[in-house]
Amino acid sequence: MNIVTAIIAVVYIIILFYFIIKGNKKSSNIDDFTIGGWSMSLGVSIFYFTATWVSAASVLGVPGILYANGFAGITGWFAGWFFATAILPLIAYKIRRPMFPVRTIPEYMRLRFEPFAKKSFLQSWSSVMIIFGYISYVTIQITGIGYLLSQVTGLSYVLSIFIFLIFILLTVLGGVWSVALTDVLNTIVIIVGLIFAAALILIQTGGLSELFAQAALINTPATVGGTPIPEGGLFSPIGTFSIAAIIGIFISNSLGAAVAPHWPTRLLSAKNVKTAVYTPLLSSCILLIVFLCLLVLGIGGRVLVPTMPSGMATDQIVPLLISQYMNPLVAGILIAAIFAAALSTANGMILQASIATSYDLYRNLSKKKVEDKALIRITQILLIIISVIAFLFSINPPAFIAMVASYVFGFFGCAFIGPIFFGLYWKRANKQAAYVGTIVGAVSYVLFTFMQIQGLYSFLIPPVAIGMGLSGIGMLICTLVYPPAPRVAWEPYFEEDISDDTKEVINLAMKNV
Repeated sequence: MNIVTAIIAVVYIIILFYFIIKGNKKSSNIDDFTIGGWSMSLGVSIFYFTATWVSAASVLGVPGILYANGFAGITGWFAGWFFATAILPLIAYKIRRPMFPVRTIPEYMRLRFEPFAKKSFLQSWSSVMIIFGYISYVTIQITGIGYLLSQVTGLSYVLSIFIFLIFILLTVLGGVWSVALTDVLNTIVIIVGLIFAAALILIQTGGLSELFAQAALINTPATVGGTPIPEGGLFSPIGTFSIAAIIGIFISNSLGAAVAPHWPTRLLSAKNVKTAVYTPLLSSCILLIVFLCLLVLGIGGRVLVPTMPSGMATDQIVPLLISQYMNPLVAGILIAAIFAAALSTANGMILQASIATSYDLYRNLSKKKVEDKALIRITQILLIIISVIAFLFSINPPAFIAMVASYVFGFFGCAFIGPIFFGLYWKRANKQAAYVGTIVGAVSYVLFTFMQIQGLYSFLIPPVAIGMGLSGIGMLICTLVYPPAPRVAWEPYFEEDISDDTKEVINLAMKNV
């Protein structure tokens, strides 16, 4: 690591610690620790939302997809993620509306579908899915930053991911406010780093029009020993994917990402409904800049390096550009940006997995009321345990970072899209429908995905579409066959003023009394 990069790293760490300390001071009770006290301003919410959206899977994985498959990255990933951002205001408008907003998505499942349950299996089952999904997703964040640090610093991969693990724990132990305030810094660093890097690549390729002109002539394989592509192949909307595969990726990154629990949870943190609705809409402006820069890095990387060096995967194109095509200043800023992107996603998802364990499992199933201080302490211990588990998994990392992200979003989409939209927009949707929707959706997605990977399933309908379809059909049948949900279950999401009976049930279900 050269002196310029080292200075940038030190400055970033100093500012990061300032926000960590500031965030820790704001987490005095369980509401502050888990959901930011439902009080985040629009500015903080936008940074919080954006930084979590732009992860290592985006900054490292998406340029790798663009490098290997060209515009298929736009079809499957860019289009999917922006569609998800457009859907989120529909969720925000309803889920942030109640006088007593939930703290977690599993708790929403409980209050909306079985508010009278003393111990909610639906809440527990939802939390288990979140724990496994986010451990998988955090693993790829750690993997991505391990690739980067080991390549640009010369440190071993294991040491690199261990250093990153320490930073995750430092930013997450203070709860949501610590994560949100560090994300203010991380978002700024991500934007600046990607703009500088994209501008430098454009200069070296002769500008945007020349970049695409050169990209149209490429016919070399992406990796040594791979299959050559026809000239103009990078502009194919499906690349080397089948139509079914690209549709499945799009659905996972759009409908699946929109209901992935960390997105609605971030919108719950907003101080009011208006802030929650505006957050994803205004964040799209920042995300547009970010993804245009990633497009330049991916396609520009293919122009500068037509075939990856022997032994290197396409996911390593950005570290390669940093080491060979960027001056120390831009390289240092981009390294900080990638670190910030991975950190802002990893810490938030580890926090979600830990809260799901302590709040939605332990607190939900406990016979006695758990005090706030005790629950926060339990969550902090779980943060360490889950972080270490993700660290151990990342020692033998997955081959393609962005693809793993799509699998996780597909799983969440099949499990939660029915309960969230049926519950928020159909008063009649009942407990039986929620159980069938979330269980059938999740199980069928895992089953058909496994069959597809093993070559046992090759239909044109992707597994994520099957999972969502079966979930929706199952919920529709149960909603019509079984008695409608009681008023106390749907009233907070459909009425401005709720009855005293509903308030009492909500307080008991949330264990506020």
